[in-house]
Order: sequence, then C-alpha cells, then structure tokens
Amino acid sequence: MLKDKSYTKTFIKICISTIIFFLFLFQPAYVKADFENSLKDSIENIEKNFFSSLISLNKGIGVAIDKNIVIAPLDIVEGSKNIVAVDSKLNLVFLKIDKNLSPVSFQIPQKKNNIFFLLTLIEEPKILVVKGNIQESKAIIEGNHTAGSLLISPELNPLGIVIKSASNSEVLLLGNFYSDINRLIKRKPGWLGLQAQTVTNEIGRIIGISQGAIITNIYEGGPSDKAGLKRGDVIVEIDSIKVNNLNELQREISVKFAGETIELKVFREGIQKIFKVTMEEPPAQIGFTEIKPLLQIQGVEVSEIPEAVKTSLKRAVNGVFVKKVSENSHALGILKEGDIIVEINKKSLSNIKEFYELLTQSARQDLLILVYRQDSFQYVILPAQKSH
Repeated sequence: MLKDKSYTKTFIKICISTIIFFLFLFQPAYVKADFENSLKDSIENIEKNFFSSLISLNKGIGVAIDKNIVIAPLDIVEGSKNIVAVDSKLNLVFLKIDKNLSPVSFQIPQKKNNIFFLLTLIEEPKILVVKGNIQESKAIIEGNHTAGSLLISPELNPLGIVIKSASNSEVLLLGNFYSDINRLIKRKPGWLGLQAQTVTNEIGRIIGISQGAIITNIYEGGPSDKAGLKRGDVIVEIDSIKVNNLNELQREISVKFAGETIELKVFREGIQKIFKVTMEEPPAQIGFTEIKPLLQIQGVEVSEIPEAVKTSLKRAVNGVFVKKVSENSHALGILKEGDIIVEINKKSLSNIKEFYELLTQSARQDLLILVYRQDSFQYVILPAQKSH
C-alpha cells in the first residue's frame, strides 16, 4: 500500500504549483519561494508522520486510534467481525486489525483556519490542500472526499475524519471527544458468566425450540446468576438481535463491555422471559470453554461419584459418575468415562436411586442429558431406542 510513492509525489508537486500560482501570482518572488519551501516541508512531515496511520477499508478509510485499532464512520462498515466498539452517538466504529499502525492523537483546533491538509487513501495515500470552515465540533471542507480521510491543520495537528461526503464534506473534529473515545477503546470486555451451546435439531425436538443458544452452566455469583438466568434457558435474542446459535451469541457479546447492561430474551420451559444483565469483567481464573458437539458417543455404567473425583473437581457437582464404557452397550456413543450425569430431561439428580427413577419416568422417550465433563457442562441426546 505504501511502497510506491511516485504517484503521490507527482500529485503533491502539481498541488503545490497550483496553490502557489493562484495565491501568489502577484507576490514578490521571494514570498513564493518561502511559501513553496514551507509547503514542501509540511507535505514531507505529513508523509513521514501520518502515512502509516491509514488503512483502506471496503468503502472508505480507517485511521489508527491505537496501534491495532482504527476509527471510521459507522456507515462505511457492514457486518465486520472485527468491530470492538461502536459509538452510535457520534456514528463511529472501532475496528481491530491484524497489523500495527501509528496511532493518531487528535487535537482541538487552536485557530480558525480556512486552509487545511487532507490525507486520503485511494489505492495509495494522497495529500490534498483544501478550503474549509470550522463550525464548533465539525468542519465543512470543499469537495467530495472519501469517508474516513484525515483532516490536518496547517500546524500539522490531526483534527478529525470525514464522516459525510457530498458537494462539500463534513469532518468530525475528534479532539473534542478524544477522552471519551479513549475510554471507549480501553474498556474491558464484558463477561456474562455462563456457558452455552447451540440448540441442535435433536435438542430442539425435545425442548420445543428450534434455534438459539441453550445455557449449560451458570457461574455462581456471576452476572447471569445475579440476573436470574438458569441452566436450560434458551437465549434467542440479545438487545433485540436474533440469536440462532452459539456463534451468534458469542459474536454479539464480543462487542459488549464490562458495566454495559444488555437485554436477553430467553425461553424457559416454553415461556418467553426478558432478563437485563449487567456485564462484568471476566475473572482472571475463569475463561470461556467453547462447547463443541460430540463427534462420537459411548455407552456407560454408572456409580456414585468417587471421593477422589469429588475432591479433584473445581466446583461442587451433584450427580452420578460414568464408571465404565462398554463397547457393546446399547447407549454406544452417548456418554464418556469420567462424565458426571447431572440432569435427565431437565430434572436434577444427585445419586444412583434418582438416576434410575428418572430413567423409569422417561421410558420410551429421548433423553436430554446434562453432563459435567472436563470442568464444563454440556447437553447430549440419548435416543429412546438406546436408553435402556
């Protein structure tokens, strides 16, 4: 993007000559020479200090606000997975990129200038000299310019970016909002305090919901626990955005921050409920475990949970222990040795007796079984023809 600058330098020469011709046509020769030298120095400093701050986006330009975060008008970004924050009030979006750029520190204009530099990017960087007027928190400059282009004062201070383009372009002066922007990108990511998995066709057939993310674990004392969410709830919307699977839930959560309150629509035993959850910073000792669907299923023989296993668990878990796998079991492929069966068909169990009682109650039904496996919870399906 920045390797071949010959075109840019040619453009700069033409730009300088044109400005000098019109502004200094009737001025003494030494005035023209001083201005030309000053302008060339400014162009070189812009090239040196700001060329590495821009990156091309699909419909405009991003300007580095941190080494791997760029700021851009929200209107030019559609469905990017790299969004880390959105400021809907200012109509700005912050994107994480996979390379390091030189961050720009935006300044508040100190003078009411009407001539500016504009650093833009069309195939490669270009420096324009533009006329304009400052109006409170924005500037209006002449010409239709690429969204995201960087406006620079004659003193070489970055002032803002183009957010709207027409016959004239509107520039948002970001120095007025710099402290708010900085806090926004420095915020800690939000943590819901739950684990979930996608509602598969098999799970949906049992619980009566065809899509969403079903909660497999709630961290005690976490945000979801405080809000009243429970294991087995199915999340179908977050802030009025539909959630069809776990990936979509994770994607929406990834752009939320600690301290932010979100609204979750869930189904609990067929009844729709709304919960407001205030997200928190993730505890250092707890990380998300991505729940992956089982690839193979195994038959089981159960027992009470051995004391040695209980003491090794990271949390208190009630249920029955998968003691042995039988290759010729009719439950082949459902459970694994070392699993702890916690629920059958959304009903909790804590011992062998309750385990067999629930099996009896669920005769000839598919079983929705919640297991505790490798320090996380997961639902699995045991088809009716293999349950006994």
